[in-house]
Amino acid sequence: MRKIFVKNKDLVVPGTLLAQGPFKNGRGTFKEGSRIYSSVVGLVRVSNDTVSVVPLEGPYIPEVGDSVIGKIIDVKFSNWIVDIGAPYQAGLRIQDAVEGRVDILKTDLRKIFDIGDIIYAKVKAFNEINQIDLMTKGMPFSGGPLKGGQLVKITPSKVPRLIGKGGSMINLIKNLTGTRIIVGQNGWVWVSGRKEELEKLAIEAILKVNRESHTQGLTDRVKEMLVQRLNELKEQGIIEEVPQLKEGEEE
Repeated sequence: MRKIFVKNKDLVVPGTLLAQGPFKNGRGTFKEGSRIYSSVVGLVRVSNDTVSVVPLEGPYIPEVGDSVIGKIIDVKFSNWIVDIGAPYQAGLRIQDAVEGRVDILKTDLRKIFDIGDIIYAKVKAFNEINQIDLMTKGMPFSGGPLKGGQLVKITPSKVPRLIGKGGSMINLIKNLTGTRIIVGQNGWVWVSGRKEELEKLAIEAILKVNRESHTQGLTDRVKEMLVQRLNELKEQGIIEEVPQLKEGEEE
């Protein structure tokens, strides 16, 4: 028998029977025989033949292919140790960070990434012994380090809402505040603006999405808040004009 007992975005608790039959069980689920159950409190996601549950709360659980933002916390002989907000530390090997052959006997890794640096990486591997391997090679900005800006952390399950349909929510925030924003699937968000006030405003909007992601009309409220604050900044002489959104930049 092939049957799905839930719908996309249904709220489920651990032990909820999700599907039965030749489905794949994704994150937040476990399988017994041909039946797939939820292992966390979260929202159902059915994609092709994979059934997953996105946790409402809790730490980031990596998946291969995820793009994440991380912080270098240690430098070893031939690799770096990286905090990505997961229950386990991640590793970045020199061959996964730079192009070409590197003589590690003659290379000071601190000149590439040093402790405290913020990087943008992809999860290359995550195995059953909880070893997480990252890769910055081929990533935008060469993986970093991301200079300046601020790091804000949101619940990983809220990342899709922050990005919005087709990037609509994050583009709304970027275009109105004029900031550069990189969203990691681990819930770490890097924000960099030409003015500190605009950076803070973008962060305020991001945190509002994190708090109110489950509510209706959020895009309109975020836009209203941003425009109101921008008008205040204009009155204070911090900015000259309030940016006008072009058609298609709103959700």
